[in-house]
Amino acid sequence: MFKIKTIAAAALLALPILAGPANADLSEILESGTVRIAVPESFAPFGALGATGEYEGYDVDVAKLIAEDLGVELELVPVTSNQRIPFLETDRVDLVIATMGANPERAKSIWFSSAYAPFFSGAFAASDKSISSVADLAGMSVGLTGGTLEDLELTAYFAELGQ
Repeated sequence: MFKIKTIAAAALLALPILAGPANADLSEILESGTVRIAVPESFAPFGALGATGEYEGYDVDVAKLIAEDLGVELELVPVTSNQRIPFLETDRVDLVIATMGANPERAKSIWFSSAYAPFFSGAFAASDKSISSVADLAGMSVGLTGGTLEDLELTAYFAELGQ
């Protein structure tokens, strides 16, 4: 429980950093009594609709802890990968807690807190495929979630190669 409270406290301290110019600052959130937090709409175990019809997952739990520590109501806003930044920029949410990696392009428009969860990213293929680097993916079909760091990086990498 101490670790979860520590994560929530760290996320709470990052709140002013995460809120961009178009978003509510901490005083506005406290005054309104509600924090609007974007969470993954279907990316278990981080966020997905559960059997009870409520969203659940790691990111949802972190969002609940932040709202609890702030003493405000939580409005969960389920988002896809492609909606995360636009929802911040258009003031539909105050925070995004939705498995989003930082990169220089994203940092041009939004602020990032320190990482709150470890995340493994890898390539999986049939055993007859030998993949030891990104270059080995050339000519293959690659499935991934649109708008993710992996999507952005692989698209840029292969665009530079003219593929």
